[in-house]
Amino acid sequence: MSQKRKRTPSPQPRTSDIFVSEPIHDRQSTFTAYYSPTVPAKELQSHADIATASHRILAWRKPSTQQVIRAKLQASLAQKLYDVGHDDDGEKYAGKRVERVLETLQAEGALVVARWYGGVMLGPVRFSHIETCAKEAVERWKEHVEDGVRKKRKAEEDELERVRLVRVLGERDQSIGVLRALAVEKEAMAAQSANEKAAGAATIKASVAEDAMANSFQESTGGTTARNATALEGRNRPAPLTTPTKTIDYAVMALEQLARLEKARDATIGFLLKRIDKAEALAKQASSAGSESAVSGKEPS
Repeated sequence: MSQKRKRTPSPQPRTSDIFVSEPIHDRQSTFTAYYSPTVPAKELQSHADIATASHRILAWRKPSTQQVIRAKLQASLAQKLYDVGHDDDGEKYAGKRVERVLETLQAEGALVVARWYGGVMLGPVRFSHIETCAKEAVERWKEHVEDGVRKKRKAEEDELERVRLVRVLGERDQSIGVLRALAVEKEAMAAQSANEKAAGAATIKASVAEDAMANSFQESTGGTTARNATALEGRNRPAPLTTPTKTIDYAVMALEQLARLEKARDATIGFLLKRIDKAEALAKQASSAGSESAVSGKEPS
């Protein structure tokens, strides 16, 4: 092994944005990798967690300030250059292998593989351990970046959905107001048709009366029928529905709450549509029965 040079103490590196591999243990030696895209190389090499390591093998790869411009298919293409390097730190040939990991994975930043030597020489397999934990540290950073991208995309999608729900709920409220008014109107028309049907029955009875006693009886029942029709109208007429004047501020609500409200509004609209259909059916039934009785001269059932 090459001589390990002494190092002067350095300030402790930042602990954020550092990604660590699982340790590899082999015959009393332990290997662990530390990668950071932002912490300076020498600062990462002096991390407190690896201060006792026998070797702290370092490699770095960072964008160069130079730019090479070349022509390709009559167009200019900027090729990115990197400043690269490594420090074996007493583990001969290991630094270049760590540097190659950064290049293969197209990672920028600093990568340190710490080895705690246990007194047993491992031979060439030590390079495999060094590369394996180095790749794992970089892959953990990539997973972190991809997770951040997914979370950002999810947040953007949630915000778009929230904006849609705010708009849709406002439209639903307007539709519910219109449908409620229409339901009340249709139910009132159905009640009126039912009253007209009852009044028509009384008229037919009066027209077929043959004697004075029947006429007298008809007059009394006619008054009763009129009173019953008035009472029936009062019972059948739906209570007036009032729409709250207070406007709901959907913009301040959470996405989950808005989604629940959308389902509730859809259910309300479905219920109102059934009320309207029922009222129209009753009105049509009463109208048809009245027309048939007028043609046949018989009392509608």
